[in-house]
Amino acid sequence: MFRHKAQIQIRFCDTDMLGHVNNANYLSYMEMARVSYFNEVMPKLDWSGQGIILAKAEISYKAPLFLEDNLFIYTGVEQISGKSFMMRYRFMKKTEAGELLAAEGSTLMVCYDYRENHSIPVPDFWKKAIEFYEEGLG
Repeated sequence: MFRHKAQIQIRFCDTDMLGHVNNANYLSYMEMARVSYFNEVMPKLDWSGQGIILAKAEISYKAPLFLEDNLFIYTGVEQISGKSFMMRYRFMKKTEAGELLAAEGSTLMVCYDYRENHSIPVPDFWKKAIEFYEEGLG
């Protein structure tokens, strides 16, 4: 499920007065992981024509993140349907004992034609590229 791994740099401005990463930044981290995922699965994709729109996002916080944490996000795609697909995210921070789950999230992504300004079915070559990657063949 979580084949893709992206390292996320936590910045000082991401933290609050207590040194925790502010919850609003988790959405930005998910976006960074999502872009990294698509750059690996479908490099050189022209997002200005056919792209995606974030329709729904959910995050469950498990443990706080801090500036000095070494953060990775594992990303995977599931539930590809007519015009949308679900992406899952696992926020993991490295510790001396291994990896600790800091948060889990999901986003519902809708395929969109930016030139025509309407949703579109998930392009076949996207489905094939994602399935190929998720099955460990790419």
